[in-house]
Amino acid sequence: MTEAPDVEGGVSRLAAIERRHDLFAYRYDGWSAWRVMRNAAYQAAGGLPLVKPNRRDWSRSLAALVGTMRLLWILLLGRRKDLLVKTCRSALRLEVDGTFLDVHFDGLLTSGYTALKLEEVNTPNFEMQAAAALRPADLDPVVFTFWGRILGTLLPADVKQFCDDTSRLLRDEAGIDMKPGWLRMRVSTAFWQSRMFAAVLRRVRPRAVMVADTGEYALNIACHGVGVRFVELQHGIFDASHPDAVPDWVEGSTAELLLPDVLACFGTFWIERLRGTRQGLTAVAVGNQMIERARSKRSQRILDSCKRMVLTSQGLDSERLADWTEEMLSSAPEGLAWRLTIKLHPYYDAQTAAFDRFAEVGNVEVVRGEALPNVYDLLAQADLHLSVASACHFDAAALGIPSVIVPLAGHESMLPVADQKSLFVISSPSDVWSVLAGPATSAQRASSYVAPGFAENLRQLVPAAA
Repeated sequence: MTEAPDVEGGVSRLAAIERRHDLFAYRYDGWSAWRVMRNAAYQAAGGLPLVKPNRRDWSRSLAALVGTMRLLWILLLGRRKDLLVKTCRSALRLEVDGTFLDVHFDGLLTSGYTALKLEEVNTPNFEMQAAAALRPADLDPVVFTFWGRILGTLLPADVKQFCDDTSRLLRDEAGIDMKPGWLRMRVSTAFWQSRMFAAVLRRVRPRAVMVADTGEYALNIACHGVGVRFVELQHGIFDASHPDAVPDWVEGSTAELLLPDVLACFGTFWIERLRGTRQGLTAVAVGNQMIERARSKRSQRILDSCKRMVLTSQGLDSERLADWTEEMLSSAPEGLAWRLTIKLHPYYDAQTAAFDRFAEVGNVEVVRGEALPNVYDLLAQADLHLSVASACHFDAAALGIPSVIVPLAGHESMLPVADQKSLFVISSPSDVWSVLAGPATSAQRASSYVAPGFAENLRQLVPAAA
């Protein structure tokens, strides 16, 4: 296997640099320009081998032009809505009576709220789900990216000197090559996108905006400018080490630092993990709809002698993960009945061939990200979970399932929470079988990982109608 990158070293160097040079302090249009650059800089500093599927430029451009007509209709004739929600197509993972539900927001939207739904097409493999969506999207937000880049190119933000200085600083002190023009485009695009979002908000006049991921900078800017509550749902692992978690030493208002008015976390465990951050001050525990459903399914499962394992990939070091898995399987104890399901990530591993080698292994099944069963249904029947550094580690813990942290690139972020009771760090692939043979995991902290009552908790975050 190839040598893993120095993740911790690169991130630590960048953290020291941004504090020493106070990169958060520079303001453009009233907000921190570094905020819209920071995530990408930290990803580069970590050097993780993360693979993202590409959506062809012509396809995105065509979708943007079609979306432009829809956007104009909304601006001219759109009606007031209770909510504006921004989600992604890969969230269409729950099938109910032949229709597919968005696991982030459809549980809320079926409660009677009117909404303008933006759905990012983040993978090409969910066309069937989109065609059978219970609550179809109203607009593809690629239209905002498309026109934001065009306007950002024609009328760039006046941040050239800051971008020149930041680019030089990142290169000389952190070894990160981020061109000044690219950094300037990040700021310029965010500025023009925010202007477009603000126009939509003034027409729709929602009581709240809810987004399903961090990094929605432009929509955040627009909400603060118009005066609409901005609620961000936790997506994946979000703690103090995340590139979008702003340290508590950073000065500035919520609007200046592009922070959510409310961060809706899975459970109290995550609020504890956000200590030392600005987001931790506004975090509340709301739960997770799919974990609630999986808990119910798990309580009804029928036990047998076969040990079922679920490995979740995430586009992170996929080739080395496949090598590691192959070595693990070769060390399986004789006479043990076992079955492994490899569930590919619906976005990052949409185009990988790393796990094709297992197609002919009789008791191994590879399930693509867009295919059923979804990962929560798989976990509901599992005896063990494995991954490198995935939110599924905590999903498993919330269901009382032991979860093994595979020691490959990126796993370092999991080390502080590995307790060897629910979350296990191992040194070699063969150690998996010892964990599998060990005692059952205690579910005492299950609700701290994922709180109960998701839909009702989310409803509590919607302001009352004026």
